[in-house]
Amino acid sequence: MEEDKTFQSIKISENNNNNNSNNNVNNNNNNNNNNNNNDYDYDYDSINNIEEKFENVSKELEGQSMKFREIDGGNIRDIEMGERKPENEEDFKLRQYFEDSQRQKMQINHKPKKMGVSIKNLTVVGQGADNSVIIDNSTPFKALGKLLNPFTYFNKDRNKINTFNILNDINAFIEDGKMLLVLGRPGAGCSTLLRVIANQRESYISVDGDVTYGNIPASDWSRYRGETIYTGEEDIHHPTLTVRETLDFTLKLKTPGSRLPEESKRNFRTKIYELLVSMYGLVNQGDTMVGNEFVRGLSGGERKRMTITEAMVSGSSITCWDCSTRGLDAASAYDYAKSLRIMSDTLDKTTIASFYQASDSIYNLFDKVLVLDKGRCIYFGPVGLAKQYFLDLGFDCEPRKSTPDFITGITNPQERIVKAGFEGRVPETSADLEDAWKKSQLYQSMKHSQLEYEKAVEQQQPSVDFKEQVLNEKSRTTSKSSEYSSSFYAQAIALTQRQLSLTWGDKFTLTSRFLTIVVLSFIFGGIYFQQPLTTDGLFTRGGAIFSSIIFMCILTQGELHHSFVGRRILQKHKSYALYRPSAYFVSQVLIDLPFIFVQTFLHSIIVYFMYGLDYRADKFFIFCFTLIGVSLSSASLFRGFANFTPSLFTAQNLMNFVFIFEVNYFGYSQTPDKMHSWFKWTYYINPLAYAFKGLMINEFKGLDFSCLQSAIPFDQYNNTTYSDITHRICPIPGSIEGSLFVKGEDYLWNALQINSDHRALNVVVIFLFWLFYIALNIFAVEYFDWTSGGYTHKVYKQGKAPKLNDVEEERNQNQIVKKATDNMKDTLKMRGGLFSWKSISYTVPVAGTNKLLLDDVMGWIKPGQMTALMGSSGAGKTTLLDVLAKRKTMGTVTGESLLNGKPLEIDFERITGYVEQMDVHNPGLTVREALRFSAKLRQEPWIPLEEKYQYVEHVLEMMEMKHLGDALIGTLETGVGISVEERKRLTIGLELVAKPHILYLDEPTSGLDSQSSYNIIRFIRKLADAGMPLVCTIHQPSSVLFEHFDRILLLARGGKTVYFGDIGEKSKTLTSYFERHGVRPCTEDENPAEYILEATGAGISGKSSVDWPSAWKQSPEYQCVIDELDRLRTKEELEKYILTSEMEHGNEAPREFANGFLTQFIEVYKRLNIIYYRDVFYTMGSFAQSAVSGLVIGFTFYDLQNSSSDQQQRIFMSWEAMILGVLLIYLVLPMFFIQKEYFKRDTASKYYSWHAFSLAMIAVEIPYVVLSSTLFFITTYWTSGIDSTASANFYYWLMHTMFSVYIVSFAQALGAACVNIAISIAALPIILFYLFLLCGVQVPPPTMSSFYQDWLYHLNPAKYFLEGLITTVLKPIQVLCSEVDFIRFTAPTGLDCQTYSAPFLEQATGYVKTLNSSTNECGYCIYSTGEDYFETSLGWSYSHRWRNFGIIVAYWGSSILAVLFFVYLTQKPRR
Repeated sequence: MEEDKTFQSIKISENNNNNNSNNNVNNNNNNNNNNNNNDYDYDYDSINNIEEKFENVSKELEGQSMKFREIDGGNIRDIEMGERKPENEEDFKLRQYFEDSQRQKMQINHKPKKMGVSIKNLTVVGQGADNSVIIDNSTPFKALGKLLNPFTYFNKDRNKINTFNILNDINAFIEDGKMLLVLGRPGAGCSTLLRVIANQRESYISVDGDVTYGNIPASDWSRYRGETIYTGEEDIHHPTLTVRETLDFTLKLKTPGSRLPEESKRNFRTKIYELLVSMYGLVNQGDTMVGNEFVRGLSGGERKRMTITEAMVSGSSITCWDCSTRGLDAASAYDYAKSLRIMSDTLDKTTIASFYQASDSIYNLFDKVLVLDKGRCIYFGPVGLAKQYFLDLGFDCEPRKSTPDFITGITNPQERIVKAGFEGRVPETSADLEDAWKKSQLYQSMKHSQLEYEKAVEQQQPSVDFKEQVLNEKSRTTSKSSEYSSSFYAQAIALTQRQLSLTWGDKFTLTSRFLTIVVLSFIFGGIYFQQPLTTDGLFTRGGAIFSSIIFMCILTQGELHHSFVGRRILQKHKSYALYRPSAYFVSQVLIDLPFIFVQTFLHSIIVYFMYGLDYRADKFFIFCFTLIGVSLSSASLFRGFANFTPSLFTAQNLMNFVFIFEVNYFGYSQTPDKMHSWFKWTYYINPLAYAFKGLMINEFKGLDFSCLQSAIPFDQYNNTTYSDITHRICPIPGSIEGSLFVKGEDYLWNALQINSDHRALNVVVIFLFWLFYIALNIFAVEYFDWTSGGYTHKVYKQGKAPKLNDVEEERNQNQIVKKATDNMKDTLKMRGGLFSWKSISYTVPVAGTNKLLLDDVMGWIKPGQMTALMGSSGAGKTTLLDVLAKRKTMGTVTGESLLNGKPLEIDFERITGYVEQMDVHNPGLTVREALRFSAKLRQEPWIPLEEKYQYVEHVLEMMEMKHLGDALIGTLETGVGISVEERKRLTIGLELVAKPHILYLDEPTSGLDSQSSYNIIRFIRKLADAGMPLVCTIHQPSSVLFEHFDRILLLARGGKTVYFGDIGEKSKTLTSYFERHGVRPCTEDENPAEYILEATGAGISGKSSVDWPSAWKQSPEYQCVIDELDRLRTKEELEKYILTSEMEHGNEAPREFANGFLTQFIEVYKRLNIIYYRDVFYTMGSFAQSAVSGLVIGFTFYDLQNSSSDQQQRIFMSWEAMILGVLLIYLVLPMFFIQKEYFKRDTASKYYSWHAFSLAMIAVEIPYVVLSSTLFFITTYWTSGIDSTASANFYYWLMHTMFSVYIVSFAQALGAACVNIAISIAALPIILFYLFLLCGVQVPPPTMSSFYQDWLYHLNPAKYFLEGLITTVLKPIQVLCSEVDFIRFTAPTGLDCQTYSAPFLEQATGYVKTLNSSTNECGYCIYSTGEDYFETSLGWSYSHRWRNFGIIVAYWGSSILAVLFFVYLTQKPRR
């Protein structure tokens, strides 16, 4: 009998399909005839009259149609269609608007873009989980061992990758202008199907089968990328842009070239913007920042509507929506679905959507439904036949359960109900359900319908009109072959305007940056103030120029960090065909220009004149122009490191490595004649070297430098001793004996090998490098996508991966969940409390005024009760939970909150659980590790560890995450980790394993499928039954879910109370309240949650004639709430709820944290060790950087000898070792900021204290720093030829290691002190140049002004580090000058060199040697021992080296205190 019913339904369906097809054909023929007649009719007045009459009749018929719908109520309907609600006035206006708009477009020769989708035998293959192993620090060594193992080359299966079918043999189709709903539980393959339909195939191993769009195959569809878009469930936007800025940007790039007559682009954008924000209820949010999980902005529901609106702007023909109602309340979700229906009907859009929690109202708006289970299709057909199909299979549906929930529940053995008499006969697994579907008559009918559709498409050839319209929509300057609507020029302009908004909007960072420039410029000017035109000013002039160049370079290093922001936004917009990624990069370059011009001129105006450089206008502007080139080329170079690498830490290590090369082969510290051949080539590809040469020529050419006071030999006590200047010489390369002046050109050539005629060439080369780097970046952004296309894949611990889409594994998982569900009550032991709040109001400062977000809210949650918090998006639900959970750190909260009749104690946050709306998790842990960490630190300390772990396993089973226990959490940014839906379940699990006394849940079911939502609400119900008080915001509860709640607090916009009270049996108490105020009665089969939202005017276009907040305050229920709150303060009433627990636990002193400091520190340290061990890019990257940089420095200063110039090389080698240590700051800062954000979330729930986090962060870095320093020491020390005695070796290693440890903790202190990384990067140059310049090497102490020498120099830790190193390195050296290092002069006739120079040597260091006795040529070597240099020039002493080590240790201690202090100050997030 059941089969006969199904067959009858199929016949009816076929007849209806045939009738509809015939009608469509007839309509098409009529249209064609009309078109043909119009071609031969030249009576234009007649045509205009006909069109005018037609429009009048059309509007009249539409009005009658509207009235008919209101009267009819939808009783007569197609059996295949669901029962749709009649459209309201707003819907009708929207439909009429689109119909009128479409009609006007057709009048100006627009063509319809009617593109359906046909899918045949689609199989998508993905990588098996056993091939996806978590990488850690052992992975590179394993890979190297495998590479070096000869036996692996004979293994045929060495490169074999285990695969599984994500989708298996899918057949479906949807006509143009129709809507297809895709249903399935998480892991069913819904997202994959939508991605493949959107032609996003790059993330999969193979995609087999055919997908056609109209009559265009998928292989040819790539040129129409923007015509099929995939909109994921995550809201990805620039958080600091406003709604208006975000949408206006998208509209600029999607404004069609062919518009209505006399309609400008601006008018078009304004019209569409106003339409969309009114459609989706964002009219009042136009100037509000979008925000994200860390930046305040739109509410979660508003941000979701923002995502939907942006996708609507794209104007695609086929749109794939993946769980787009996540975060929306039921009314808003229905309004959104209605807008999809209207646009599909009027604009011929093809809509394919997957919804996890679709109500019957939403479900019935669709034409067809496709149900997936483990990648297999178990139903495809009309929405009206789906429920009956599964009923005929032997399944039963609970009363008031929605059709989508019933259909999706079929795929879950724990939820589905088998009819009596069908036990053992219904399909069990996904394979069984697929087999049953393929054997059904309905399957054959749908295959036949698909063939008919494909035949009709071949006949109609919709691609002809489609291609013509696509060309019409392109702007006039856009290439016809381009897949973008706007030209490259228009894209670059729009992106530049957006980048300007982003940059200019962050005024705090901009101010910090320009303040840094001003401060450092004055510091530079002070250090190199008014350089004299003597030989004493030669080296320091070069130092001043060197400092300005390096400063311009370091200022742009922040661009590397900025390049990693917004990668997913770029990937999304690329998939929408909004703009080319290269246009995005060009916009960054264009934005560079004005800011770099300003910062360069600001710096130059200050330093150029303070330096005392040559006061000539041409030289000044060449100085500025060259520094602009340095900034532009460096910014593009650093962006290139980001665009060519997947990880910030990889890019940072690469940048540090290249920076070491740039400083080494600059031509300043290491002159070209000292460069070894193996690295000298880098000098010629270093843009900074060309800048240095250009600016040195610019300054030195045409200048003469006097050496009256420094010419040798000299006698300070008797001016007549060396009065004959013919036998004196300036001790500077390029000098001539007998002349007490040195020409700048001669100095440049002899000292630095710089040709003074090549100034213009050197400057031009810098800008050529800039253009070359731009080209490299354009290539990278166009061809590399480091976001995995928005697709996530899981990685597991070695050997812990489950079998994917395996039938036997599926049965095992089902058994685990069933067992956990059956035993749930036995494992729950809760300690609850009575929580009440009265007259809660909350205001925040906005634009100089106070905005009221919560207005006199009151209520309570009692043990054993489960309270629902509901209201439309933006009503203040999350705000109320934040206030009640004591998470707000901004604004003013008034009112009273009591726990067990007492004010809230210090332990309140610890004993309450708060499931927040945003799923923020530390990506370096597995799911099980995260849950165990929460259980260990938040459950009471006397609970045995084994019991805590058992509870974690129970929660894993209940949350259906047992198979994910050893999966890495990961990040959505990289595409490695668990999915969005699994993150939501983990968020809930982290709070549940803490066994809180009170539980707040902010949209715990948002983003989950109906079965997962049901399991979670049922689990929460069990917690309530065990004595835990609960309050839970919920957006789209089904009737079944809603029945689990005891009470409801309903909020209206503005945070005002609409109702607080019991729900009652079958929601009668709740609905009777609204019926009493004139609302229509709630029917038996209606969802009460949707009913009350509709009654209160929730949703985008919802309206209500009742002032519900006023009605509430005048109701008897309100007075009952007041009385009950007063009663809950009495001892008699409190004893009903807390007497037992008080007797059991006594009056315990409140504790802020469950565990003591030592336990917190150990657990946090262990967790950080795991995170660091798995972050290969950070840890192994730092090792590689230290080793490679050590080799570079070691072989740059290879085998140093004992000549005087080699002593200078030893000093610069030590100075560059210091630079490498300081560059660790750039590596440590991002990691500290990342962990600090997770700490703020953890400390809000009182996992651990601020000092446990601070000390653990310091401790976890130490072993990695020690190893990095050791690698640098090994690769540098012996290659450079430094003294290799045991004591010198040990001291050098110890001092360098201690300095590196100090620098890391100093970087952490800087990170703790700054609000965000951009500010720390902006402030960092001040610190770096303080360390670099005032350490005594670049600027010797005697040449410093007293302001710097007297205190800043002695405060510099780098001074003590270098004093210890350099004195140790130079102490044993006996200087023997090489021939080229001697300063040559002649003795007067009759005197030998020793006799002539004897008075001079009594006052100077070094020695004089006779080079040629026949000509009396003498050679002066500046130093005779290494000690001569550091004692006379620097004022350093070898005896201070252990004192210096102790001072560095003291600096380390002070930085630890600074970390503790600043983490304490900034521990609370701004919310």
